[in-house]
Amino acid sequence: MRNTLFLQLCVIIILLQSCKGSKNISEESDMKKETLKAIVEQYKSSRPDFKTLRGRIKAYFETNDIQQNINVSYRIEQEETVWLSAKFAGVFEVAKVMMTPDNIQFYERIDNNYFVGDFKLVSNFLGFELSYDEIEHLLLAENIKFFEISKTDYTVTDDTILITTSFEDGLTQTVTIDKTSLKILSQTLLLNDQVLQITYDSYQVIDNKSFPEKLSIYAKKSEEEVVLKLHYKSMKINDKLKFPFKIPSNFSPIKLD
Repeated sequence: MRNTLFLQLCVIIILLQSCKGSKNISEESDMKKETLKAIVEQYKSSRPDFKTLRGRIKAYFETNDIQQNINVSYRIEQEETVWLSAKFAGVFEVAKVMMTPDNIQFYERIDNNYFVGDFKLVSNFLGFELSYDEIEHLLLAENIKFFEISKTDYTVTDDTILITTSFEDGLTQTVTIDKTSLKILSQTLLLNDQVLQITYDSYQVIDNKSFPEKLSIYAKKSEEEVVLKLHYKSMKINDKLKFPFKIPSNFSPIKLD
């Protein structure tokens, strides 16, 4: 199926390029939309099929004020739960996060604070309002925002396909896909002075399925900058997982502006 779609994609692109001189603008536009649909379908077919993920993340975090290395255990049930436990020196738990489509829960043991609420906590950190699905897509090297064909254009180079979607609120998403492997190399969200850029530096194969291995996140809003680098290690798929989470009773709530 994947090879068939890839051949169809190549044929459509060649036809589009060769017919530019003889087609009118409307026909060229229709053919380009069909090409884009084929590209998106081929990309979707290349994504790994799984139920759960677990493993460790070696993370590096940097803002205008601090730099920090931290080890994180993670568990993911696709489209259901993202669970993170951060540990100092790989032993002492310092923070825990659990996200579901309904809310995000977080507590940290340094100042004994906690948060339960919507995804404003992530928005304040990355500068963009993201849903649960969009956060999961970011972590798993899938397009953050939906490819809405009527608002999307693409450019093909020798090695890559650039897919750009322009939304009504002024937000622009650009996704760069490797033309051979159909893996996302990078994706960027732009809105006024806000930037969120994710670069997928390398991938790993687990049980014949391809997952991100190293990724870098750069977020900028006005003068505030955040850099987050993640290295997925010891990844295992489709294990039966539990997601233990309980906020200590003596912790204080975090109030966001």
